[in-house]
Amino acid sequence: MPPNRFDQASRYAAKLDAVGFLCWLLGEDAAELRFRTWLDTRTLPFPGDPERTCDTVAWLGDADPALEWALPVEFCLEADSELFGRLLVYLGQLWLEKRPTNGRGERFAVGAAIVNLTGRGRTSRTMSLRRTGVRTQLEVVERNLCDEDAATLLDAIANGSAARCLLPWIPLMHGGEETGIIQRWIELASTETDARRRGDYGGLALVFAEAAKRRPIWKEALKEWNVIESQQVLEWMAMGEAKGEVKGKAEGRAEALLRFLAGRFPPGATPEMAAAIRATVDVQRLDSWLDLVITTNSLDAFRRSAGL
Repeated sequence: MPPNRFDQASRYAAKLDAVGFLCWLLGEDAAELRFRTWLDTRTLPFPGDPERTCDTVAWLGDADPALEWALPVEFCLEADSELFGRLLVYLGQLWLEKRPTNGRGERFAVGAAIVNLTGRGRTSRTMSLRRTGVRTQLEVVERNLCDEDAATLLDAIANGSAARCLLPWIPLMHGGEETGIIQRWIELASTETDARRRGDYGGLALVFAEAAKRRPIWKEALKEWNVIESQQVLEWMAMGEAKGEVKGKAEGRAEALLRFLAGRFPPGATPEMAAAIRATVDVQRLDSWLDLVITTNSLDAFRRSAGL
């Protein structure tokens, strides 16, 4: 599956301030690490997504012990139950193909971090074969943004213990729909002096608010926010608007169809049929069903012809 705008926006947001983002993601011990760069991993497609490259693989130096780390940061719109297996494959490829230098025998230590935009993941696993000593283990840092407290992070940003680059993620966090939280967000984001960065914060917040199903309240609060400096974010926002327009048309067609069914075949669609109709986002299909209502003689005939 090619990357969606939420995945793209997440990787863009992480790169606004790599050090600030990684310090939050990995915890206070990350301050002892040296961020060197984002590794070029274009030759390593992510398992299950042959057209997508994970370009948020952080090269971190650890002086104690002296190790160089390659750390993929994976963003998931929803928690992925198969991510454990996919990461095992990817980390193996990374270990085999990427090296910190051309020195013979040198390899990266590898690990992973995961950010679930919605839902809760449980990717870390240990598999042991009784008492034979056979063990497969993967321990990752995993952040479920729905469990992160928006007010706590805003306090940390305000007192300087967390970076302002974390502001775009606030709509995804616990409390991220509250009016007081949004107003505090506006106050802190407004202190950013770089116009483009300020535009990034607002635009990305709107993209992530859509993922959290909180877009209307954030859109209203940020209606005066200038995102014109951030052309890439504007593109992702436009994608969301277009999707919303299609969804709105589909919802209208679905409700019209249910009304027609109730008028032609009282009392109308069964609860199961109504749920299937409302879940349909294909406007052309809904239009064909509206035509079908006129030409069929019973609700059962409509159901069979429509495949519901």
